[in-house]
Formats: sequence, C-alpha cells, structure tokens
Amino acid sequence: MNRDKKVILGLSIIIFAALALAFFVELGSSKIVAACLLLPLTVITVLFVRKRSSLSIQKKEVLLLSAIIGAMYALAIQLTGIFFGFHKNPYFVNVKILLTTVLPLVVIIVATELIRAVFLAQKNTFASVITYLSCVLAEILAFSNLAGITGFNQFMDLVGLTLFPALSANIYYHFVSRRFGALPNIVYRIITTLYIYFVPNVTAMSDALLACIKIFLPLILLALMSALFEKKKKLALQKRKKLSAISIALAMIVGASFAALVSCQFRFGALVIATESMTGEINKGDLVIYERYDDQTIQEGQVIVFLRDGNKIVHRVVDIEHIGGEIRYYTKGDANNSIDIGYVTDGEIVGTTSTKIAYVGFPTLWLRELLEGSK
Repeated sequence: MNRDKKVILGLSIIIFAALALAFFVELGSSKIVAACLLLPLTVITVLFVRKRSSLSIQKKEVLLLSAIIGAMYALAIQLTGIFFGFHKNPYFVNVKILLTTVLPLVVIIVATELIRAVFLAQKNTFASVITYLSCVLAEILAFSNLAGITGFNQFMDLVGLTLFPALSANIYYHFVSRRFGALPNIVYRIITTLYIYFVPNVTAMSDALLACIKIFLPLILLALMSALFEKKKKLALQKRKKLSAISIALAMIVGASFAALVSCQFRFGALVIATESMTGEINKGDLVIYERYDDQTIQEGQVIVFLRDGNKIVHRVVDIEHIGGEIRYYTKGDANNSIDIGYVTDGEIVGTTSTKIAYVGFPTLWLRELLEGSK
C-alpha cells in the first residue's frame, strides 16, 4: 500500500471515528461540537490529501441549477403555509442564533462538502463509503438535539426525521460532488438549510411530512441531474431503467402515503396500539387508521382517539353528557373493568377510528421494548 493510499484510508477512518465519538460525549450543542471537530479535520484533509480534479464541462450549469432548485425549494416550503397555516419562527436570526446555530451549520456544510469532494476524487471505494457515513453522522449532529433523546419516542424522531433524510440527501450529494465538485452542494445546502433562520414566520407543516419531502426530493434531483448531465446509457439498459423508475415511483407513493398518515395533516392518521386495553376488537400491535376529528357527531359505542397526559388513547365512548353547553364523553377500554377516570371534551379528541391493520405495528413495539429495556 503506497503512502497516498495509507493517508486516504487513515484520515477517512479518523474523521468517521471522531464524529461517531461525538454521539457519546455530552459537550453541549451537537452542532458546535460537530463544527469544532470538522474544522481542523477539513484543514488536514485539504493539506495532506493529494488533490485530484474531477473536471466537468457542465460545472457552471450545475452550480446555477443547484442555486435555482434551492431557492425554489425554500419558496415552495414557505408557500405550503397557505394550506397548513403559519406560526412565528422561534429561530428567527439574532446574535445568539447567528453564533450558536447559523455559523456552526455553515462550517459543517462547507467542511463536509470539501472533505467529500477530496475523498471522492481519489476514486477509492472504501474511502467513498466511509466518507458517506461520516457525512451522514455530521448531518445528524447538525440537525438533532442528541441530549434530548431520553426515550423511545425521541429515538424514533431521530430515525424518521433526521437519519432517513440524511441517508437520502447524502446519496444525492455524493453523486453531485463526484461529478461536479463541492460548490454546487455547498450553494444548494446553504440555501435550503439556512433560509429558515431569516424568515419571521414559517409553515405549520408537520415534521413528519417535511421529513418525507426531504427523503424523496434528493432522489428526484438525482434522477433529474442524471437525465440532464449524464451520458445516455446503452439500449440494453433502458428496460432496467424503466423498471427502476417504476419502483422508485411506487416507493415514493407508499412513503408519501405513510407520511400523510403519521402526520395526520390530511384527513386520516395512523396509530400503533401499544396496550391490551381494547383487546377483542382492537389488539396490541394493530395499526389503527383514524379519521381526523372535525366536529363530526360522535355517538355512544364509537371508538375514538383522544389525548390524555400527552398520549394518544384509543377507547370506546360509553356515555355522553351535555352540561352547560359542553359535551362530555366518558370512555372505556373494552378489556378494562371500569370506565376511564374523568371525561373527554371536543378539544381533546384527535379522531374517530376508521379501520385497522392487524399485527403490522409489532416491529415498532419490539423496538420500543428493546430500547426501554436497555436503560
């Protein structure tokens, strides 16, 4: 193994190990930790790894297109507020936000893209894979509050809202960086990441739906860039490409439908049953599909989803009272011996059950039990 290859492999492993270690060290903001780690590692990478150019005659076109796509994405996300509504931006830029959030994010974006471009230009498969994983770790550190992960729900938020989008996005970033260098990715990421800190009001779109967009948009952009700038494949591969496109389209439809259910931003939502209180009609491990409550009439015997101490409960309405203009719903689990303590009001009702899919929620429950049992 020659010296250059040793430097490439050794440095790529060191970067990955340093970022992985950051997950287990409580040093405050994970953004600042990641930025402080990446800054010297980037300098070392640029200085000690021999440069190999990846020239492309379309660099300027890709750079301009990346800027346009980034701006269109930011505008489109903001315009969804017309449908979902707006709320005041708690992260609107000030001196503190600028120093503790915006600046570290800029450092992370620029550093990861420079590291990515240098290692991908080496055309070393192992270094490419390790760099991909390192960039995913850096993105998780940038966009997750690791100190806030204290239970199963927070862990699942990390997986669904940060890990999956990071895995998808870095596939696209790898593609662009390998062919057109670091600059198009830097421009695109700075626009799509930082615009949120410079608008006073932001869309009220759910995090789950936004995560779905972040998962599938890079795949769409990958197909777009490939179609616009890659050489045409041989005719023998066209059939395979069509099947691949159909598979991606189906995956997008399934993913979008799942995100819509989980977020309940539209008419229907989904919920995994975690207890045996409704055993009989609805069992532990079933996935319940419910219709969002919008002041529709609820009758005795109907199964509803309501909030109690921050948790969603699925129980049956056993009695209804009208007192002083307020409707009170008394509920009970089918397998419970007594009715629930207190009553449910209209403002606490999330939805009314529509149908169920038996057993499909068990993997989620097993993962929950595994995580809670490891504490």
